[in-house]
Amino acid sequence: MGNWKNITLHLTDIDLKVAFNKLSYLDIISVTIQDKRTLNDSDWYEDPNNPTIIDNETHEIILLIDFTYPTINLIKETQFILGLKSLPKYNEDIFEDKDWVKFTQSQFKEILISKSLRVLPPWVKKTDFKGHSIYIEPGSGFGTGTHPTTKLCLRWIEQSLKKNQTVLDFGSGSGILSIAVRKITRNKILGVEIDQLAIDNANHNNKINGLKIKYVLSKHFSRNKKYDTVISNILASVLITLSEDFRLITQKELVLSGILISQKEIVKLLLQSIKIGLI
Repeated sequence: MGNWKNITLHLTDIDLKVAFNKLSYLDIISVTIQDKRTLNDSDWYEDPNNPTIIDNETHEIILLIDFTYPTINLIKETQFILGLKSLPKYNEDIFEDKDWVKFTQSQFKEILISKSLRVLPPWVKKTDFKGHSIYIEPGSGFGTGTHPTTKLCLRWIEQSLKKNQTVLDFGSGSGILSIAVRKITRNKILGVEIDQLAIDNANHNNKINGLKIKYVLSKHFSRNKKYDTVISNILASVLITLSEDFRLITQKELVLSGILISQKEIVKLLLQSIKIGLI
C-alpha cells in the first residue's frame, strides 16, 4: 500500500460550492467539502428550495492526491482555476493507505436508542440484548440511527405507536423507521421514497432483518387509501409541498420530524385538519 496526501484549502470570500464545482475538473483522486462544526452545531439538511452559501467559516475543501503529486503544482492550478489573486493557504496531511472497507465499517457501531431498542450494522458481532435490534447497512438511503430526528422517531414508535394500525413511512430512506414499526408493533406498513437507490438500500436492510416490507416510488404511490398513522422525517419545505397529500392519506395521526421551531406554526396551519405530532 502507498501513501496519499490530503490538501486542505483555506479559501476566503468564495462560495465553497462554486469552488467545489470548478475544482472537480482537476485531474486528482477526489474533492470533498467537509463541515468543520460539531455534530450538534452542523446543518443536517441542505434544502434545495432554499440553497445556502457555504464558506470557510463553517466548511473546508479537501483535495486527495497521490503522495508523488507536487503539492505546489496543485496549489498553483487551484489559484488559476478559481481566479485567485494569490496562492491559497493550505495544510498538507500525509497518510498511509489502508483497508478502506474495514475502516469504514469500524466507524459504524451499536447505537442505543433506549434500554430496549438499538440500531447496529450487520457486521457488528451480535451480543445478548433484551430488546429489539434493528440492523442497518449504511447506503444511499437516509437513516442509520445517528441523526437526532431519526432517534426521536424511533423512540416515538417504541413508546407511542399503537398496535393494530396501518402505517405509512413517507420518505422511508434506509427503511429504518418502517423496520422499527414492524419489529416493535407488527403493524402493517408501507414505505414511500422518491429515490430508487434508497429503496434498494431499504430492501437490502429488510432482508438483513428478515422482513418483507413493501417500498414504492412516490410517483407510483396511490393517494386513494388512508392510513391510521403517517410518519414522515423529511424537510419542512417538502412537508409543506405535500400537505394536501397528507390530508388525503392520514386517517388518525400524522407524525412529523425534522422541523425547525421557526417552521412549526406554518406546518400546523397547513395541516390543521389532522392530529399532528411534531417531534
